[in-house]
Amino acid sequence: MTVSPELPQVLVIDDEMGPRESLRMLLKPNYRVHTADSVEAGIRLLREKRPDAVVTDIRMPGTSGIDGLRRIREIDPHVAVIMLTGFGALETAQEALRLGANDYISKPFDAKEMRDVISRNVERTRVHRTGEHAASEIRELNSRLLKELAQKERLASLGQASAEFVHDLGNPLTIVWGYVQLLAKKLEQQEKGQGAENPTSAKELNIIEQNVRLCRELLTMWQSYGSEDASPNKPISVAEIVREVVKGVATIATQSGVELKADVSEDPCTLLGHAVQIKRAIQNVIVNAVQAAAEKKGSVTVTCLPKDFYIDVRVEDTGVGIAPAQLQKIFEPYFTTKQGKSGTGLGLYITKKVVEDHNGSIKVDSTPDAGTTFTIRLPLLNN
Repeated sequence: MTVSPELPQVLVIDDEMGPRESLRMLLKPNYRVHTADSVEAGIRLLREKRPDAVVTDIRMPGTSGIDGLRRIREIDPHVAVIMLTGFGALETAQEALRLGANDYISKPFDAKEMRDVISRNVERTRVHRTGEHAASEIRELNSRLLKELAQKERLASLGQASAEFVHDLGNPLTIVWGYVQLLAKKLEQQEKGQGAENPTSAKELNIIEQNVRLCRELLTMWQSYGSEDASPNKPISVAEIVREVVKGVATIATQSGVELKADVSEDPCTLLGHAVQIKRAIQNVIVNAVQAAAEKKGSVTVTCLPKDFYIDVRVEDTGVGIAPAQLQKIFEPYFTTKQGKSGTGLGLYITKKVVEDHNGSIKVDSTPDAGTTFTIRLPLLNN
């Protein structure tokens, strides 16, 4: 799933050349504008171009804008539709809103108002489509997982691998869900007139995409278990992975009342390994830290700094800490300190295994009622 780098597309449907061309000239610096002089021509362009917003006149000879709205909604339920209404057609415009239009503007229109309305509605369309695409990808992943489970039941070692995979999917899916909720709230505020006129969702959309992509990569990795086609180690940037994880977890931290701070080296901190494996390990530790700090509305500090021959990724939280008796068991499979809080006891076990597979080490220091610090040490690639 990708956000297109091309300009957003707007379709203008109006039988009068004057308003049609005025809109085209007004919008063309920021949008790819397609124009049609009738509903029939507009419907053809809608199917072909899949625009991010449609501006359509209400009163046109032949098929009216209201009938066109009904057909547009049958083809694309999410595209934003803005109705243009002339003098005396206010009741018709209100009827259009009841039939699924997103907004209406009276002729002659104000240029600034039109740009603001188009920007807001293009954003609405893109958010809806991204959320729908993410949900579709997740459904596809689930379907593939069920098929693979049926095919791989014969592998005795897969029980553990399956449990690890299900655990690993939890973190990126939680991040996806958090950002989808954030975008939905942003849209709701816009519609109530409480939000910014031109909100930017590119950051949120990119994080959703990254984490859905991570889900796909985790599934691909899981599918390779038991095969001889394991992917080879490659040079990867630990610093870049830490930045991506911190960015992705930021909204979860904010929603939990946790202050998330990071100090990440500008050096790429390159090692030889598997990017997906290292990301799952680091994500487990940072998400755990945010969950621990949330109980006290505390803070989490992530540092990623290179030494002479290795890199240290340090995750420090001001949560409730871990009792000494539990500290000795936290890397054991299925041991959890989150009884009753959906903990599986696999996160730190997975992290330790991944780190050791990359010739690294992980240690933990904790003081009850004060907080916990995890330090992951990994060997840097010799230059």
